[in-house]
This record gives sequence, C-alpha cells and structure tokens, in this order.
Amino acid sequence: MSDLDFPRLPPQRAIPVERSAQRQALLEHHVVASEPTRTPWWRRKLVIVPAVAVVAVSATAAGQALLPGGVATQATTVSCYKTVSLHGDTDIVGGGVTDPVESCRQVWQSTGMNVPSELAACLTPDGAITVFPSKEACRTLGLRPFMGVSDSARSFAAFQNDVVTAVRADHCRPRNEIIDMIRGKLDAYGLQSWRIDDSGFGQPWAAGRPCASLAFNHDRSTVIIVPHTK
Repeated sequence: MSDLDFPRLPPQRAIPVERSAQRQALLEHHVVASEPTRTPWWRRKLVIVPAVAVVAVSATAAGQALLPGGVATQATTVSCYKTVSLHGDTDIVGGGVTDPVESCRQVWQSTGMNVPSELAACLTPDGAITVFPSKEACRTLGLRPFMGVSDSARSFAAFQNDVVTAVRADHCRPRNEIIDMIRGKLDAYGLQSWRIDDSGFGQPWAAGRPCASLAFNHDRSTVIIVPHTK
C-alpha cells in the first residue's frame, strides 16, 4: 500500500531520573528511530532519537458500521496492536516497506505470536496507521480502514527519516551546524512553515549533554534539538 521505507525503532530503555524534566518537556513530541519496541499504551507520548521511543495514539469508541476508508496523515510509524484494543500491548515499527499489515505480521511472527491469516489496517482519528490481528477490527473499534498515505505525510516521513539519519551520523557536531543542516532539509522538502527549537540546551538538565538528538512536535510544526550525551 505504501512505498515508504522506514527503519525500525530501537529496544526500549529506561529513562534515568535526571532526565525526568526532559521527558516532561517532550511529552507531546514524536520521532522515528530504528528498531521495533513494545510500548504500554500509557507511555505512547514521548519519542527521542536515539534513546527511548514511544508513540502517541488516540482511542475511539467502538462502532457498528464500517466507516469509509481514508489515507494516513501521519506515516512515520505503524502501531501493531496484539489485540483488538487501542489499550493493548503494541509493537511500534517504522512504516512497512510495502505494506503495514505485512510489516506487523513479520514483527509478530518474530516474537512467536500466533498471527491470524487476515489482519486489518486502520487509521486512528488523528490519521496514524494501526494494524490489528482481526479483519473486523476497524468496524469493531469504529476506525477508518487504511487506504494509503497522503502526499504530505509521505513527504514529512521522508524528511524525518533523512534528518534523523543525518543527525545520528554525527550527533556531536557544533549545534549551529546541526541547525543549518535541519533548516536546509526543511527547505528541500517544502516544510518552510516548520521552525527549529534548540532552547533545551539552556535548561539545567542539559549540563553535561553537549550532543544532540531530535524530537518533532507536529502540533506546533517544530523540530526540537534535544541535548544528549555522547
């Protein structure tokens, strides 16, 4: 369904106590990383590269009629729910190479899960891609069936993958160089309305963290440069 090719997210790691302020400040920010991870629904708010990775999703009331299909407006990740519930255990992966359903099937099979033959790809109310182990999941949960990826979501996903890869390759370069690189890629992908925020380096918890990781606030169209250790 989609020709997007994103990396999977890294294994989940605990956030040190000294980074609690950083976690709170970035609670609403989203980002892509590189390996699949299982994330409790109540922690799917914060994602940082290359540390902890969790993703926000929205719940919706169950419905009876199958809603019309739609295209994803957020395509940086796919949420693979192990049960027909938006509150169940979830594997978060980068968008499927060609199909989110097949991407989730492969992840589930790799964990030894008994995967049914027919799965369902649905959209959350905010346009994110979800996959469930039941062909009736979209109808049961009152979600729209996934029918593809919007052009704007495809463009942003490509930008995000590009800029995260570039920062990860040399995340301890001077901050002004990182800012210039990000601004150039925003322009190249037609995202001139986005801004760059590196104000976190002025916070007390940034001491001893000269390097950078990235977070993304879609609501405020902001790329956030986050202080990070080497």
